[in-house]
Amino acid sequence: MHPDTAALARSPLRVAAGARPYVLTAPSRPTAPKTARDFVRAVLRRGPLAALRDTAVLLTSEAVTRAHLRTPGSADILLRVVTAAHELRISVHDEGAQSVPGPARGPGDRDPAHGLLLISRLADDWGTTPFEGPPHTTSLWFELHTGR
Repeated sequence: MHPDTAALARSPLRVAAGARPYVLTAPSRPTAPKTARDFVRAVLRRGPLAALRDTAVLLTSEAVTRAHLRTPGSADILLRVVTAAHELRISVHDEGAQSVPGPARGPGDRDPAHGLLLISRLADDWGTTPFEGPPHTTSLWFELHTGR
């Protein structure tokens, strides 16, 4: 799914009894992606979703990096992980502008759209939605499934 054609409404994750939500709030600083990676790694370290850990960590890093590049340093980035029996949904909420910044400008800069390309290729489903909060906030979410 391309960001311009991403559905505006999230489909409900089929959450069985015993599903767990995990939430992390991190300041929009250069350390936010590492904090988010460590958090997701810890959440998925054991259990039936452990096979999704490496992909979930990579895609979380890309989503949080995108959020950090879009969000003022005074704002927070909210990461939410919801686990179910054979799937998980990770959402990254930020207070950045609605559009993705332009291409990289220098050798050390990254194009934030690169992360969206990875997410679109590796996630089972993904999209962006307005977030219920202050104006101009968005949520980038993706889902991964174990295939049972």
